[in-house]
Amino acid sequence: MKRKLRNSLLAITAAMLTLVSCGEDKRSDVIPPKKLESILYDYHLAQVMISDLPSSERYKKDLYFDYIYDKHGVTKDQIDSSLVYYARYPEDLSDIYTRLSSRIERNIQHIEHEKQLAKVRAAKAVEGDSADLWYDTRLIQLHPSELTNHFSFIIPNDTNFKANDRLAWNGEVQFLHAEADSLNRYLQLAFTAEFANDSLLSVDTVLYTTGLFHLQIADTAGMQLNKLYGNVYYKNNDTVTSGVLLHQIELMRYRYIEPTDTLFTDSIHTRIDSVTVTDASIPTEQEERK
Repeated sequence: MKRKLRNSLLAITAAMLTLVSCGEDKRSDVIPPKKLESILYDYHLAQVMISDLPSSERYKKDLYFDYIYDKHGVTKDQIDSSLVYYARYPEDLSDIYTRLSSRIERNIQHIEHEKQLAKVRAAKAVEGDSADLWYDTRLIQLHPSELTNHFSFIIPNDTNFKANDRLAWNGEVQFLHAEADSLNRYLQLAFTAEFANDSLLSVDTVLYTTGLFHLQIADTAGMQLNKLYGNVYYKNNDTVTSGVLLHQIELMRYRYIEPTDTLFTDSIHTRIDSVTVTDASIPTEQEERK
């Protein structure tokens, strides 16, 4: 992953320098340095994600770049003309790429840090009869773009997963701007439990308005849980003034406790003991005979 990130930066730099060597100055279209840095950063991330796409999905390449143009409110021609301009000012261009390189290195360090945290989370069992298993951010924002309209999670097995555990994925959904409608705008959530015998139990729901969601897997028939995963998909034909928030997210595990008669038995013993206690003030049968 780190090699891909750094190689992507080198490839982008080479491509941009080739571009600027044969272009003309278009001062009116120049993008400010900090904004250009952010655009190139997103461009670099897109290159990495595209390289990870299977061959059957490489057709999505243009979608990644279109998303960048829409996000920053620029066109490809504006980016090209800005790079042509900055090529005539090597110090400015060097500053842009120096900051870009530092930003990418910080991103690499963040990824490595997250990997270590993931290992810790996977190794750490969440204890307790009632426990919140959610480890990700509790606030998720989705947009209609194919790059930002979905979210998924996986929670691996830990030593505290027991047969007959009840699982509940809860949270609140808030549609931004106009409310959703059944034809053009909705949010779909799916929650699945995979068991040791490879069987699956899944529940899903479709939301059209702001409100709470609650997906529960309760009837596990005594099967041993292997892992949990979920997916969220946001559908909206309006790609400009829309979005949805998921917040106050939790994934609760409730332990099934076998009923026992221990308490009942103990209460009987307590009552028997209380009856057979001898009171010294009451004469015994032998004392009465005397």
